[in-house]
Amino acid sequence: MMSLAADIGGTYSRLAWLDDGTVPAGDPQVFRNAEFGSLEDVISHGLAERGRSAEPIDRMVLALPGPVQGDPILLTNIDWRLRRDVLQSRFAVTRLTIVNDFQAAALGAAAEPIDRLKVLNSATPDDGAVVVAGAGTGLGMAWMPDRRPGQLPRATEAGHLDFAPNDPVQLRLYRELAARFGHVSYERIVSGDGLLSTYRFIAGASAEAQTPAQIVSAATRGDSHASEAVQLFVAVFAAYAGNLALAFNPTGGLYLCGGLAVHLAEWFDPETFQAAFAAKGRMADMVRRIPVFLVTRHDAGLAGAIMIARNTTGQRYDE
Repeated sequence: MMSLAADIGGTYSRLAWLDDGTVPAGDPQVFRNAEFGSLEDVISHGLAERGRSAEPIDRMVLALPGPVQGDPILLTNIDWRLRRDVLQSRFAVTRLTIVNDFQAAALGAAAEPIDRLKVLNSATPDDGAVVVAGAGTGLGMAWMPDRRPGQLPRATEAGHLDFAPNDPVQLRLYRELAARFGHVSYERIVSGDGLLSTYRFIAGASAEAQTPAQIVSAATRGDSHASEAVQLFVAVFAAYAGNLALAFNPTGGLYLCGGLAVHLAEWFDPETFQAAFAAKGRMADMVRRIPVFLVTRHDAGLAGAIMIARNTTGQRYDE
């Protein structure tokens, strides 16, 4: 029997095929979403690459961006929609599990060993709440009330919380974004498009980079505008993380992940991060008690989806 665990982002889809529900059937597949018209096309292409197009899928676990309660499901940051009955019929799926992408990312991130994490605030984790926030195409967040094994993290749309500027530069950025978009969420800054908007705000007519990857590359080469944009991105992400620390008191750990955050890992200086993270006035000492880690792997969401797919008892990771 063959199972599929998939993490679908705004830019990439990552697919892992499991034989007997547990054994990886080769390396994960990574596809660029812009090359496909639908998620069904991605899955079909993945099956064809494996030479297994005619085989039914026993269990399918999909980690999708955005709210997943409705039907059809409208994916965030990519113009795809899907229906559960269509998926089950087209791929002869016996058991279909659909979760928010950051529910899966939270599972994968929290399971990472400490030697694979970059420590940004070195407080000691306990059995308290765990929060995972990730910056990529968008800004996602999920949380768990404790570290009990087997529970499915709680999905949120906390990336769309109102952005709160903390200095004159951030205030000017806020005003520019408000003039363009009306509502300014943290995702308008802490995301791929957000980094691009920030860079263009800083560089003005001198802007040359056209993509987040080009901005990261320019910053690495020492370009002053790109470097300033990346530093502002990290400062805003740190302040956002501090807000999550106040809201959830995640003494079990606050994990930062996502493709963009991983690419910018070298820019997350712990001392600079801590200053912005703990700048909470009278609550600074409370925030400093929260351990913060940067997840350095790109596929934490896929790792979490695989954890769900490997559970065959029906007693854990309930939808």
